[in-house]
Amino acid sequence: MNVEITRMRPSDAIRKNGFTLVELLVVIAIIGVLVGLLLPAVQAAREAARRMQCQNKLRQIGLACHNFQDTRGHLPGGGRDGDHRVPDPLEDCCRSQTHAGWSWSYSILAYIEADNVYQLASQSDDPDVGDSGYNAKEDLVAQATSPIYTCPSRRNSTSYGSGSFYRVDYAGNAGTRGPGSVRDKASSGLDGVIMQTDRGKIRIEQIRDGSSNTIMIGEKALHRDSFGSEGGDNERWNNAGWDEDVIRFGAGELADGTRYGITPISDQEATHKDGSSWTTVTDKGGVVWGQWHPFFGSSHPGGTNFCLADGSVRFVGESVDGELFRRLSVSDDGEIVELE
Repeated sequence: MNVEITRMRPSDAIRKNGFTLVELLVVIAIIGVLVGLLLPAVQAAREAARRMQCQNKLRQIGLACHNFQDTRGHLPGGGRDGDHRVPDPLEDCCRSQTHAGWSWSYSILAYIEADNVYQLASQSDDPDVGDSGYNAKEDLVAQATSPIYTCPSRRNSTSYGSGSFYRVDYAGNAGTRGPGSVRDKASSGLDGVIMQTDRGKIRIEQIRDGSSNTIMIGEKALHRDSFGSEGGDNERWNNAGWDEDVIRFGAGELADGTRYGITPISDQEATHKDGSSWTTVTDKGGVVWGQWHPFFGSSHPGGTNFCLADGSVRFVGESVDGELFRRLSVSDDGEIVELE
């Protein structure tokens, strides 16, 4: 019997059982590129989901406003300052002394499954006429809130300040902002959908320009460095008075009567504290605004969510035409605009 002996070459003795260092580095590089390509898509998908959540919250707010009208006969008021029981105190500052003057965001609580918060205070907690105090339960309500009032793209529901008071990310459409004070009854807030409490009442059917063509509630612009401190985010969510915390303007009027659109801005563009001073923002009419400003806006890239008076929710792009947005914001000028 012949036995054949095969000699192994030295190179055959070592067989490849894994990647070489070069191959491993190549694989890691490919994975890194794939992750880099995938991450923006994941972030975009997450933002799309957050934007949809924001739209759903606005839709619930819009439905609550409709239900409020069905019960009370008119849309909720935007809030007021002073004491509603004394003659014409509408130009007072800086929040309502009485339960009746609290913000729209408080008025609709019973219609967003937050009646337990609504019931924390009542008219019986108001101070006596002539007293300088406020409703005894306003702080208790301010320390509670509904998660429906914060946009998930901006922040979680968070309390601020020594009183631990919550804020709201949505604002009623007050129409045209005049050249005077926000409380100037001669110019500001006469043609919006959310009107100053006790200045007037409006029903959806009375919106001359059509409920599907007029903004009711929208997101308010707020820089990320200004949470809880900027002029439009420094008051109690339930009792800010007639104030930029709870109302914003989509139209402006200059001293000479010229009217123009105050288009939404991104949160990044919004005014904020820079060192010891506040930055400014100039609107389409050339008016410069600082800590207290009228702008709608959002943390969403590319635009802002709005609930129209018919309850539908639309995303309005940041490049919206000024005149188009002015017409969307004014309820009674007869200049109808159709959204695509």
